[in-house]
Amino acid sequence: MPGTPALLLALAAASGAPADTQAGAGANPADALAACRSIADSAARLACFDKTAEAFVRARENKEVVVLERAEIQKTRRSLFGFSLPKIKLFGGGDDGEEELKEITGKVASVGVAERDRWLVRLEDESRWQTIEPAVFPPRTGDNARIKRAAMGSFMATFNGGRSVRVKRVD
Repeated sequence: MPGTPALLLALAAASGAPADTQAGAGANPADALAACRSIADSAARLACFDKTAEAFVRARENKEVVVLERAEIQKTRRSLFGFSLPKIKLFGGGDDGEEELKEITGKVASVGVAERDRWLVRLEDESRWQTIEPAVFPPRTGDNARIKRAAMGSFMATFNGGRSVRVKRVD
């Protein structure tokens, strides 16, 4: 996020923590709050928490810090499945303890012709996929769909447990 490094320094400086604690608090606003815990004196620790919490809330109100719930992150990961994204912690595959999403399942909401033997499939979650090889048995509205990662960044779809067909995410 643009502006974040300056915010982090401001949070560390505003925390009231001793200089040696502030040095470790610059990683992110949550670290600045955590650094306050190491202050032995109760009054100084409370002052540190008050100043740092105030700066954290201000940063959140200014949209310099965004707080997300795990369920919201998982929903976003699912909605982005199939797109090429940079490797950042939010989308999985980083060191955030979350495994990268390997497949999604859902119901087919609609099917249209993309070109000759290729189909455009919209799932109930509004994701759209196009078959990129001929589908012997085209999917139908209401079919159960399972789309999983395959070799070399490709994706395979199975409709109602039938034969797999290679697909790509179109939007």
